[in-house]
Amino acid sequence: MAQSEFHASSEFSVTNNTITGSGKGASSLTGGLNYLEVLNLYGSGSRNGWTYNYNVGGKATDDERADAKRLSLTNLQGRAVKGPHTVTAGDVFESFSQYTLASSLKGASYRYRDEGTKRPEITGVFGWAKPRWDSVWNDPVSRTIDRQAAGLRVKQDFNGDLWAGLSAVSAKDTGRVTATDALYDAKNYALDFNYVPMPGLTAAGEYALSDTELSASAGAAKVSGDGSAARLELVGDADPSRVSLEYENVGTDFYSALGSAASDRRKLKARWRYKYTKQVTFTSGLLWYRNNLDGDTAAGTTRNWKPEISAAIKRPFASRPYSAADLSYKFDRKYGAGSSGADHYLNANYRDRLGEMDSDTNLGYTLYRTKTAVRDARELNFNTSLSARLERGSAVLKPSVNLGTWYSSDELADSVDKLYEYSLGLGAELPEKNLTGELRLGQNMLRKETGDDSDKFFAALSAYWRPKLLAKLNDSTLFLRAGYNDYAFTTTSRNFREKSVTVGLNTSF
Repeated sequence: MAQSEFHASSEFSVTNNTITGSGKGASSLTGGLNYLEVLNLYGSGSRNGWTYNYNVGGKATDDERADAKRLSLTNLQGRAVKGPHTVTAGDVFESFSQYTLASSLKGASYRYRDEGTKRPEITGVFGWAKPRWDSVWNDPVSRTIDRQAAGLRVKQDFNGDLWAGLSAVSAKDTGRVTATDALYDAKNYALDFNYVPMPGLTAAGEYALSDTELSASAGAAKVSGDGSAARLELVGDADPSRVSLEYENVGTDFYSALGSAASDRRKLKARWRYKYTKQVTFTSGLLWYRNNLDGDTAAGTTRNWKPEISAAIKRPFASRPYSAADLSYKFDRKYGAGSSGADHYLNANYRDRLGEMDSDTNLGYTLYRTKTAVRDARELNFNTSLSARLERGSAVLKPSVNLGTWYSSDELADSVDKLYEYSLGLGAELPEKNLTGELRLGQNMLRKETGDDSDKFFAALSAYWRPKLLAKLNDSTLFLRAGYNDYAFTTTSRNFREKSVTVGLNTSF
């Protein structure tokens, strides 16, 4: 017997933006009256032993800042399952392994997975690596290179503690958009595994090969190359410690069109989390990596060291039951290839409750140092916030205050920049009226020793109301968003003001 259900959601809004002043061309808003409609359709059901679901989404707008197309298809997917068989078409999100396939495709996939048996899991995929559906049919506005992809993966679970997978993926580029576009014909093959030899210890890794042919630009001769990549990760997790060790080596000529890999890099990464007490947890880490693995880079080898340590403390003050603190230090050392730098990052965060108010305060200090006089500077960041949730009868009020400052001293330029910012907010929830809203206003002031000073005053209002009549018909909400920004610079030709009002309706059925 056939069964099915259908749902739809829509968000329609109309926005009116008014921009005035001598520098209005610097505004990020589109002036005048514009509309935006986002529609999504969902469905599921069963027929003849198959269960299926689908979703389709689209967007319509006349605001080019919202989308370059007036009408566009944002998502399209259908999936059908029968026993061990799964077929997917449209937006396909199959993930093979890190070095082979970790990208979405516009196409189709098939997966065979028979749980409870020792048969291998088999996945095949075919499609195009396109950012938008408009690009699939080469719309002039969103046209991109045609990258056709195909892949096959076989994964075998041996005993519950060990599984291994073999993956093969190909990606072929055609159809340059400009003469300088590079076209790849790439193939990747990989073996990956996950093994739990004992409780609390996990080993995972991957070894991959690539075979690539590159045409760097129109008329350029094709260049062939092959490379390899390998990674191994060990994780030990047993209270009070969690330790992870990772090694990765990606060859200079390794290329993955649809996976994730930084070529010409050798990396070591270690991380240790230790619960010293119920209240104190320490975390330490070290990241090291280098390039020029073949030793043929003219500039030489660049090496990076990034150690870090942090502490999370619950109730640092016994008399403050809601207090918590986080302290951290990071060091970034880079040298080689004609450069040398050492940067220090310190940060302290403290959270507490003062009466009915929750407080959150953060202080950060950064020191940049380079021996080659590229950047020598100090930065100080401070911000604090107070917020509360106050129940007054059937209403809930949520006042908030935010204060912040930023200080930067550039020793090479012999200049000091300062930024001050504050904001006040008041939110409200009226459950009996199905109404929520928030008003926020504030100002930030930038003071530069060289260059333009600036002042910005901002105000924002948002409100969401669900009328009882619409609530009876379907799940619908009317919303209002209004904003005001006043930008003032020392150079008056850059000054401008923005006024924006958006009204709309969210609905679903």
